[in-house]
Amino acid sequence: MPNTVPINDSAEITRWMQAPERGALVNVFPVAAATVGSLGEKLTDFAALKKAGAVAVTDDGKPILSDRLMHDALHAAAKLKIPVVQHAEDTRMTADCSMNLGATSFRLGLHGMPNAAEANIVERDIALAGATRGHVHVAHLSTREALEAVRRGKKAGVRMTAEVTPHHFTLVDENVGDFNTHYKMNPPLRSLADRTALIEGIADGTIDVIATDHAPHAFHEKQVEFERAAFGIAGLETAVAIAITVLHRHFNLPLCRMVELFSANPARIFGLARRGSLAPGSHADVTIFDPKKKWTFDASQSKSKSRNTPYDGWSFTGKAVATIVDGKVVYEG
Repeated sequence: MPNTVPINDSAEITRWMQAPERGALVNVFPVAAATVGSLGEKLTDFAALKKAGAVAVTDDGKPILSDRLMHDALHAAAKLKIPVVQHAEDTRMTADCSMNLGATSFRLGLHGMPNAAEANIVERDIALAGATRGHVHVAHLSTREALEAVRRGKKAGVRMTAEVTPHHFTLVDENVGDFNTHYKMNPPLRSLADRTALIEGIADGTIDVIATDHAPHAFHEKQVEFERAAFGIAGLETAVAIAITVLHRHFNLPLCRMVELFSANPARIFGLARRGSLAPGSHADVTIFDPKKKWTFDASQSKSKSRNTPYDGWSFTGKAVATIVDGKVVYEG
């Protein structure tokens, strides 16, 4: 699942979808802003946005905090059979925070984000999704408490799905070290107990998707004091390798589970017909990966213009070696 950039009106989506360069190297499906300007005050026109090509709605890095507005968003989206993607963060509890609340934030003298800031929003959204029969998709879930809430919600029959990022199931807040901004993201890196719970959630099916949450930044946005640095890391080039190395080789998750998490499940969740599958009649969009290829990631050789990654110099086993879009090979490693 790609990173999302909310689009605010149907005309903007239509212009983008009709751009001649669209589909040249990859197919991208727009996720529209849930509220006007992503300000959390007034819902956008979901019907018009879906008609123009949007596959979901979200305010991306901002939560929909209002109970009434989230209720109305889920109700409107349910009629259109599209999910509401929620950045689960009670920003009233995380103002001026730059990392996870724990021993490391205490040692560094930084304000920390408590797990409850995420879990409380997830709990509320589960209740609202149950009441409206809407579909809530929890973006970049990071805490044990939120994961347990998702597990309970699914068992209760609530329409909900959730995703995690590679950095949240490989890294922990201690990796911040002495203010290393390459480890600053939102949601923040959590505790070892949280990371362990996320891996268990991936293994037992509670987690539906691995999402990169790709957030490239310019050099100057990260080379500042930790509290002033931008949140986020670049993650597109390392996501598959991290999943295969950590989840498949270390925790013995089958490769077919990797395919579900990266491809089949996102296609199902966002209603992408004839995608995420190799069945006859499906779109010929394929990633070919070698699960045994050993390689070392060198950020200086990245295809991205950004180098804000904590994985520079990491050795992996497993690599994407080619991609096919609309039946044409567009990349070979």
